[in-house]
Order: sequence, then C-alpha cells, then structure tokens
Amino acid sequence: MEAFFLVLFLTGASLAVLSVLSGIGHLGLHLPHFHTAHLPHLHIGSAHIYDVAPVNATTITAFLAWFGGSGYVLTSTTHLPTLLILPLAALAGAFGASLVALFLLRVLLRGQTPELRPEDYRIEGTLGRLTVPIRRGGTGEVVYDKFGVTRSNGARCADGSLLPRGTEVVILRYERGMAYVEPLDRLLAARASHDTEQL
Repeated sequence: MEAFFLVLFLTGASLAVLSVLSGIGHLGLHLPHFHTAHLPHLHIGSAHIYDVAPVNATTITAFLAWFGGSGYVLTSTTHLPTLLILPLAALAGAFGASLVALFLLRVLLRGQTPELRPEDYRIEGTLGRLTVPIRRGGTGEVVYDKFGVTRSNGARCADGSLLPRGTEVVILRYERGMAYVEPLDRLLAARASHDTEQL
C-alpha cells in the first residue's frame, strides 16, 4: 500500500505543479475540467464573473496529493489497518482540496476581470458634473463615474441652452461621441411639477 499511496502523492503533486506552471491552463496546457455542482454566478455591480466548479482539475490534484501523502505517512509510520487508513487519507484529501477551493474562491477569483455586458457600457441616465461650461448651442465637458472609474466626455445641453461649469447633470443620450445632458435640478423640478399635476 505504501507504493500505491506514494504514486498517488507524486501524481497529484506533479499535476499540481504543472497546473501552476501552465497558468492553470492559460498557457496552452489544459487539464480536464469537470462541470459538476456549479456554484451560482458571482456578481460585481451589474457585471458578473465566471462560474466556479468546486470539482475541477486543481482541486482533484490537491485531493490526490493530500490523499496519497497522508496515506503514505500513515502506512509507513503506523500499524493501522488499511480499512482505517483509507478513510483517514480520504478525509485528509478532502481537507486539502477544500483549502485549495477556498483559496481559488477567496483570493484568485477576486482578481478576475469582470465580464461586462454590452448594456454595462451605456451611459444614459448617468449622473455627472460639468468641468468645462457649455456655451449656448456649443459644447463642454462632463465627468462621470462608471464602475469606479472616472471618465470624461464631450457634452452638449439637450435643449441647446448655456450651462455653467460645475453644474450637476444627467446624461440623456449619447450620439456620435457626444453626451447630451440636462441639469439635474431642472429634471427634478420637471418631475415634481408632473407629479403635482397628476394629483
């Protein structure tokens, strides 16, 4: 049994090293991935990142290494029966695989770039502030935040009126690289007036 456990340990450890060296499949070496018991999508704002399967090549290699290593140690250093060593080694393997899965979820997965959907790039309805005033019928500049990143864009007032620097605006539409904006207080006043008329 010592040889059996040793082979499993060396196999699991070797595959784990290959997995790390290959960037977990990103440099051309693709270890098998088992699509079982997928966890739900993880979300960052309106973006989502990849599904995570708890049973995958990385956790399987970790299980083999821990199972084989602990089985080898128990077989070579104790006089426990094989029927007791096998479940103990399996528990050690499950523990090792769980540690690796937890590391993938809590550390590596958080560093993944979110997959953005086309609608995530839409800026209509975004609140911004003018950093360059808009002349009557002219253009200025609006600054706004999207996914924690500050962006700026050329801006025009939707009705062609003059807007001073620092005005809080809402982007109504985006056409040909230009954001058409309306002052927030004007929109709020129009909404309040509309609500009053409805009463």
